[in-house]
Amino acid sequence: MTDEPHTDVLVIGAGPTGLTLACDLARRGVAHRIVERDPLPNRASKAKTIQSRSLEVLDDLGAVDHVLRRGVAGLPLRFHEPTGAIVDRPSISVRAKESFSTPYPDALWIGQFDVERALRERLEDRGGRVEFATEAVGLDQDDTGVTVTLRTPGGRETVRARYVVGADGGRSGTRGLIGLPLNGETYEQQRWYLGDVTGPDLDRDHIHIWPSAHGMLGLTPLPGSDLWQFQSPIAPGAEPGVPSRELYQQLLDERAGAGSVVLSGATWLSVYRVNVRMVEDYRKGRVLLAGDAAHVHSPAGGQGMNTGIQDAYNLGWKLAGVLVEGADPSLLDTYAAERIPVARTVLAASTEKMRRVVGQADRGSEDGLGTALSGIADGAMTTGLGIRYRTSPLTQHGAPEPAPEPGSEPGSEPGPRLPHDPLHDLPPGPLPGDRAPNVGGLKGRAFTADLSDLSDITDLRVLSEPSDLSVLPDVFDLFDLLRGPHWSLLAYEHPEPVTRDRATPTRLHVHRIGRAPDSDVVDAEGEFRRTYRPLPGELILIRPDGHIAARLPARRATEIIRHLAPFRLLGNHVGQIQELT
Repeated sequence: MTDEPHTDVLVIGAGPTGLTLACDLARRGVAHRIVERDPLPNRASKAKTIQSRSLEVLDDLGAVDHVLRRGVAGLPLRFHEPTGAIVDRPSISVRAKESFSTPYPDALWIGQFDVERALRERLEDRGGRVEFATEAVGLDQDDTGVTVTLRTPGGRETVRARYVVGADGGRSGTRGLIGLPLNGETYEQQRWYLGDVTGPDLDRDHIHIWPSAHGMLGLTPLPGSDLWQFQSPIAPGAEPGVPSRELYQQLLDERAGAGSVVLSGATWLSVYRVNVRMVEDYRKGRVLLAGDAAHVHSPAGGQGMNTGIQDAYNLGWKLAGVLVEGADPSLLDTYAAERIPVARTVLAASTEKMRRVVGQADRGSEDGLGTALSGIADGAMTTGLGIRYRTSPLTQHGAPEPAPEPGSEPGSEPGPRLPHDPLHDLPPGPLPGDRAPNVGGLKGRAFTADLSDLSDITDLRVLSEPSDLSVLPDVFDLFDLLRGPHWSLLAYEHPEPVTRDRATPTRLHVHRIGRAPDSDVVDAEGEFRRTYRPLPGELILIRPDGHIAARLPARRATEIIRHLAPFRLLGNHVGQIQELT
């Protein structure tokens, strides 16, 4: 089959994963469609926590503002003990360590529907839209594309795409159409009643928990609404009832006392069975899977929605590289190489956390249950900030060499020795494959130039209008330079000027960072130096998704070019890199 494609990418599923991918493709100029089998936008809470790294992703996409307005950080616990005592405990969410240097150290409690709304509105700002009530019911692929049969309100439609991404959840129809099994197991004895309910006359500044011999029951307020998410485990061996407001009221009466907490309504009701499953590969030909379509696991730790968002963020720039920038299709294989190890780690960790919580569900705040809940999050994997791609085929390894002392270069005159730098006695900064941390306290012409000249001003979020320079802050963040669909090359204390052609848009932004006031980027407060611990003359190459691809001395810049050559990445920018050698 050699039909011309109707679109470059067909995204199947308009939850957080599919919407993140669609937003990223839209800003990169990739023709796409996004379809959703449900007739209307999701109104169920489902996930209810967005983590630090996902907030950084939404920031980069220009979709974070609504989430910041709506979400609540640090929601504490309130235990209603069987004795009648009320015990308050700290939030189970964990603040990111300062060493991660993020603008968003706190996870936010927020319903999934609000995250989807933020992404959907951002997609619409970009000229895209979700096609609701549209389901993929047939799929056939060949060497040049994929033909998908869609069932729409107007009848069946055939669409031809160069690639298809299945982001259609744990019951993915896409996964079934390409025959990739979801391997793993279902924990039949770990079942939960879930739902969104209204009516409780309770303090909305706490998560309320009732431990009892019947098992715990929890009500979590969903910010910006009158909804509460209802959660209660089903006793092992018990036959689940049909979820209803009446059943959930009965469960509340058993634990809280008849009539003490009254439910007036319910908008979403479900019996959830814990599945721990994933596919062996995220790609079959020209069809890729992301989010719950590729992996499902326990909700403990709040990782499901966040892992899907980060899957999409990893995939978007690679699809654009192949479709728009001429990268080799093998670049898409690095998506699975980088994201499958993350999913395996999340599956193992969330399963163990859920096991601890379920095992202590009948105990109180001061013993088993309180302890189990307090350990449900961690500052690295849960936040997403500690995810690394150090073993990725894209990561260039090789530690920077010590900078030569003045006068030690061949042919140079002897010069004074530099004073000992105590920072060099500390562990190294972030390594290739790690997320690039943010730093503040930066100044320089790079910021005013970028804000004035870049065509995609909306991704910078610093100014409302490019010409409005009067409202520029005194100092900037590194993320103000990284934000957007480009690669970034940072040259630290590099003695030669960096040449940039601002007449032509580029996918590689080069910045010279140093302490001298005439630097392209001035490390005015020393925060870049303290965080990255670079050596003079060092290059740091940062990918479009904010992970470090390489750290090498400028004179070894050609090693970066050679390493990325098989993927045909940065092919149009080799000259810019070579200028630094």
